[in-house]
Amino acid sequence: MDYRLSVKGFDFTNAMTTYLEKRLEKIDRVLNDSVHLEIKFEKDATNFVGKFSVHYLGKDLIVTEQDPDIYTVIDKLSDAFEKKIKREKDYVRPRHKSNNKGLGKTFTEEMPIKKEQDKISSIKRLGLMITSVEEALEQMEVMNHEFFLFRNMDTDEINLILKRHDGTLILYEFVE
Repeated sequence: MDYRLSVKGFDFTNAMTTYLEKRLEKIDRVLNDSVHLEIKFEKDATNFVGKFSVHYLGKDLIVTEQDPDIYTVIDKLSDAFEKKIKREKDYVRPRHKSNNKGLGKTFTEEMPIKKEQDKISSIKRLGLMITSVEEALEQMEVMNHEFFLFRNMDTDEINLILKRHDGTLILYEFVE
């Protein structure tokens, strides 16, 4: 993990930098990815204000803390940021993956494939987007597609929005 540090209103000493890097090692173990972390510290009238921000797993994660002691701000920031990253990783992690492991093999055993009459011209693997119905409608419009498959973040079910020939939309909710 690399980071960019900006400080406003006070001098950031070598001791503070060493302490910050020590706390960032703990966060780096949780991330397991190469990301760029933006770190900002400001000194207002009585408090130090700290902010960590990173673009991770398709989202901007931002944590802000304040305290009269800069070391306490660093501690609070690193703990809150670590919790937020763990929460995002758990949220994005595929659910019920163990139920789907052997599905492909089962279907190929049940259905014989005729090589001459294959109707599938290509195979594309896409990640299943976790979003709300409104965001899914917007995404479908942006991509100009006739359908959009996603995991509904409110119900945690797989949904399909289908645009009919007359322009009306149908929402299919698949129950697992």
